[in-house]
Amino acid sequence: MNYFCNSLSGKFMTINLKHAVISKLTLQFSGNKLREEKNIYAGDLFHLNEKEEEAMQPYFLSPFKKNLEYYEFTHYTQDINFNILYSLCKDVFEDSIDFVSFSDKVLDHLYERSNHPQIKKGEIFIALFNDIDIGQESKISGIGIFKLENKNKFLRFKHSDIVECAIQKGFRLDSSIDKSCLILNTHKESGYNILVHDDAHVESEYWKKSFLEVDYIKDDSYQTKNYINLLSDFSQQVIFEEKGKKIQTEFISNCLQVFNENETITEEILEKELLENYDMVDEFKSYKKDYSENSGVQFSEIFDVSTNALAREKRKIKTDIKLDTYIQIKLDINRPEASEDFLEQGYDEEKKMFYYKVFYNSEL
Repeated sequence: MNYFCNSLSGKFMTINLKHAVISKLTLQFSGNKLREEKNIYAGDLFHLNEKEEEAMQPYFLSPFKKNLEYYEFTHYTQDINFNILYSLCKDVFEDSIDFVSFSDKVLDHLYERSNHPQIKKGEIFIALFNDIDIGQESKISGIGIFKLENKNKFLRFKHSDIVECAIQKGFRLDSSIDKSCLILNTHKESGYNILVHDDAHVESEYWKKSFLEVDYIKDDSYQTKNYINLLSDFSQQVIFEEKGKKIQTEFISNCLQVFNENETITEEILEKELLENYDMVDEFKSYKKDYSENSGVQFSEIFDVSTNALAREKRKIKTDIKLDTYIQIKLDINRPEASEDFLEQGYDEEKKMFYYKVFYNSEL
């Protein structure tokens, strides 16, 4: 199931989760500490029969299907050994802790971090996976932590001294896991490689920053994503204010074209192929410096374009021109030259209104 690609530590890594095997599994319940809701611990491993594992394996791993961004454990002291989850996962990978005891400690840690009234209670599956293929000679293991905060019609839970679970027959499990992560047993010294899923409409600060304490790996995907965000923000805050919507749309379209046409991006390429055309080199340098300081993003002077990150960010960019006369003009983000050649902007002295003039051969 699903191949995921990313550039990690300068190397292109392919991950195949299709044949990953659940070797150990626990089921628990996490309450909210502030509301004084009690945890329910595993007590023992949670066992699946063959058919149940066939259903649960893709259910657990499907949230990572389109997730191409990798994280790593961090700690404010700069010593990741103080990161509780990092140390616990290292003990599991080194086979120096019982898996049920590990799960109990993870639940305790989650409970301590669930100290906001809006954090929901929920069932917690913790799984040890084997046979994860990352394109190396030997396969690796991984630890998955999955939190279900909302009701699921396919799974039925019963709470007592332990948590029981039954898969409803005749139903196919959908991807309804609210929060999850997959810690891969690779790059241990730098904090492991981690995939993170959070289904909240607004990012849950406690899941990534408080519970996991992770940050993006500063790889090509990170650079591509943040440079596109930087240039998009620059186009909105500077280009639009100085030159208007039409030029702003042309600018971001040309920006994406530069990323499409170059395998590697440097500051010189951005200046010569994009910024000089708009006489914005100095303004961009100043804006980038302020943006980096305010956001904490670390920009590289040279990086390879991540096609997956580029495609993902391109989908987020809107190029509609919305007018107060209830008319919208939609521009093709892949054809920046179209707005330059076939769209004119002006001002009508008689009507005292701005206008756009569109040239075309035929309606499609």
